[in-house]
Amino acid sequence: MNTNMVFTLFVKFYIVVGVFQLCQTLAQQHEQIQSESCTHCCNGIPGIPGIPGTTGALGPKGDSGLPGLDGEVGTTGEKGEKGATGKPGPKGDTGPAGIGGVKGEQGTKGDTGSMGGQGVQGSKGDMGAPGQVRHQPKVAFSVAITSNINRVSADTVVIYDKVFSNIGNGYSTVSGKFTCSVSGTYVFMISALRENSNDSLFVCLMKNTERLTCAYANTGSPYGTGSNNIIIDVEQGDEIWVRLAANYALHSNENRYTTFAGYLLFSNQD
Repeated sequence: MNTNMVFTLFVKFYIVVGVFQLCQTLAQQHEQIQSESCTHCCNGIPGIPGIPGTTGALGPKGDSGLPGLDGEVGTTGEKGEKGATGKPGPKGDTGPAGIGGVKGEQGTKGDTGSMGGQGVQGSKGDMGAPGQVRHQPKVAFSVAITSNINRVSADTVVIYDKVFSNIGNGYSTVSGKFTCSVSGTYVFMISALRENSNDSLFVCLMKNTERLTCAYANTGSPYGTGSNNIIIDVEQGDEIWVRLAANYALHSNENRYTTFAGYLLFSNQD
């Protein structure tokens, strides 16, 4: 509402008030005339009311009127278009690292689960290709002496005269030595008996000139025995034999107490 409209309303309001006050004044005068005892004695007939004067000055602002009733809710306006996306702001500084939490206690171990059922048996695999048949050489001998060997003055090769077996023909009754024809791992065994005399027993198993192991029996009993065995690698051409040490003796007879044996455990052939 603009200023001109407000002013016009005030003017109209004061005109109405002036007319209302004029009517009240006329009514009061009329009542006064009727109450007087001498009508028209002292006063003449009232004249015609004069022309209303000009509008007076604007009176003071009246008290605020009571609040008007709420107006009806207007219809919702159409939704406006979405505005353009603004530019992203600058990246903020990285905040300080937080304080690490306290490590929790380790929980208790859970119960062992029940065993699962047996799975289905798989199908049978295909048969493999036939393996290559490898020929394993056979080498073995077993010999003994059938008579005493009295005390010797020097180290002596014991020649075993009784041959039980000589597979591969490695043992010689002439030299008393086994000559290896197949390289591999062998087992060798010696057993000897001391004669019932003042002579002791001392024999050693030899590989070429190397002493491998020995057997000994002293004069503490009428007949003493000594034995030993060994598993060693032997190369083709090596000689295995038994040496009777100097100043010692051997006892044997048809019972063949003193023996020497050996056999190939497995060869080194691929």
